[in-house]
Amino acid sequence: MARTAEEIAASLRDRIREGELQPGDRLPTMDALAEEHGVSRQTARQALNLLKAEGLVEYKGGRAGTVVRERPAARLVRSRGMERDHLGYYSGANVQHWRLVPGTQTDVTTEPVPADLAELLGIEAGTPTTVRKRLNGDPDRPEHRQLTDSWLHPDAVAALPILTGSTGLGGIYDRIEEWAEQPIVWEEEVTAVTPGPAEVAALLLPPGVPLLRIIRTSTVKIDGRPLVVEVNDIRMSAELFSVRYPMTRKGAARWPVQPASADFYTN
Repeated sequence: MARTAEEIAASLRDRIREGELQPGDRLPTMDALAEEHGVSRQTARQALNLLKAEGLVEYKGGRAGTVVRERPAARLVRSRGMERDHLGYYSGANVQHWRLVPGTQTDVTTEPVPADLAELLGIEAGTPTTVRKRLNGDPDRPEHRQLTDSWLHPDAVAALPILTGSTGLGGIYDRIEEWAEQPIVWEEEVTAVTPGPAEVAALLLPPGVPLLRIIRTSTVKIDGRPLVVEVNDIRMSAELFSVRYPMTRKGAARWPVQPASADFYTN
């Protein structure tokens, strides 16, 4: 019985994951796959396209054909914590030296805020909102880069018009803390999303690579009430980066602990 494109792709995927096919190895041609599995060249092409979409293989063209794609041996661990030097705040020691990608600049625009970020800011989805966008990365490793969109609460912008232009030494966080006369409280959420075409181009993403997305909120108290003054939408390659943070002991998990008194798996 002829196999489906999904079944052929699954067979090749297993061979890649088990190491039978190594990075750089050439995959069977469409003609060879069609003959081996008793299918049309169109079905064989669909099977290869499935693997391309997953980022497992790439087409080199000519005699090279379709090969197993080289992938990073290890991810750069992005430790999460706010630190500071003479330039101001930065999030993690291994990005302290990152700068704007050459040929780019911080773009300050007013755009309708996406629904998920509007909820965090406490405003209506689609509200025209000031956003500061930049593409920054490692000057020595062009593929190590991230997109950062900083969405600012309208109340903060009204009180601090400087947030819509050049913010001076220390950037927006220094200006916000000067205004609030208190430290910002940060919180982050980590998730993954499928990139759009603009993100693929900006981050130099191969096909099939998802985005690691970190949403950071910046909160201060104004007139005694908490205000999320900024939501920072950070996106980077999930293939090149990972996130690491310490697990803290809370409540009854603080040492010393009480002996367990029940079997979790039978109750």
